[in-house]
Amino acid sequence: MVTTKMNVCNEFEKNDGTGKDNRYLYLRSVVKIECGQNEGTAVCVHTSDAVGGHLFLTCAHVVDYIIQSVIIRYDGLAIKGRVIYVNRKAVPYDIAVIVTENTKQTTDILPCQISDETPTIGQKMFSVGFSCREYMPSTVFGHMHRMIYSILMTTCNVRAGFSGGPVFSIDRKLLGLTIGKLNIGTFHYVLPSTEFVETIKKYIITNNIEILNNLESKCPLTTVLWNNVIPTSKVCHI
Repeated sequence: MVTTKMNVCNEFEKNDGTGKDNRYLYLRSVVKIECGQNEGTAVCVHTSDAVGGHLFLTCAHVVDYIIQSVIIRYDGLAIKGRVIYVNRKAVPYDIAVIVTENTKQTTDILPCQISDETPTIGQKMFSVGFSCREYMPSTVFGHMHRMIYSILMTTCNVRAGFSGGPVFSIDRKLLGLTIGKLNIGTFHYVLPSTEFVETIKKYIITNNIEILNNLESKCPLTTVLWNNVIPTSKVCHI
C-alpha cells in the first residue's frame, strides 16, 4: 500500500493564517491553462508528494487530447505542468489530468473538495474560469437547469476560456467541470463530479496511473449519445 502525504482542503471557511478573505479561498484552487494556442481553466483536487505535486483536472479538448507539457498560470507565475492522462477525442467524458513539475512554485494553491452528490434542479451554483487573454479569474452564478445524458445543464453564463474550469456549490464543493455552452443563449454544460470522483480518489490512494483509464466511459450507449445527441444541441467548446 502506498502512503501519500495528503493535504485536501475540506473546510474553505477555516482561517488559514494568511490573512486573506476566506470567502474567496476557492479561487486558490483555480488556475489558467495554456497549451499551444489553446487557453482554458483547471482546478486543483489534490496535492501529494507521491503524485509529484499538485493534481489538476481540466477538459481533454483544452490540451488537444494529447499527453504533453502545458503552462499553468497562477498569481503571476508560469508553472510547468504535464498531462498524465487524457480522454480520446469523441469518447466521453472530455477530461484530462495534469500534475505540476515544481511543487515549490505552487505552495499557495489549495485543493478543493470533490462532491459525491448529484445536484438538484434549481440548486444554486457558480462557475469559475479565466476568460481568454485574461489572467484574473471570473466568477459567474446560476443554478442547475436539468440533467441530460449524465451531463448537467446550468444557467451560469460562462465565456470562452472557462473550459475545464470548476463549478462549485454554494458551500464551495466541486460539482463538476465546464465542458461547453450553447451557441445561442446562456445555458452551459458541466461534466458532473459524480462521473469522476471515485476514480480520482482511487488514483490519489494508489498512485496507479492505470486507474485513470476509468475516466473514459466504457458504455456504448453513453458514447452514442455523447457523439450524436449532445452535438445536436449545438454545444460549442469554449
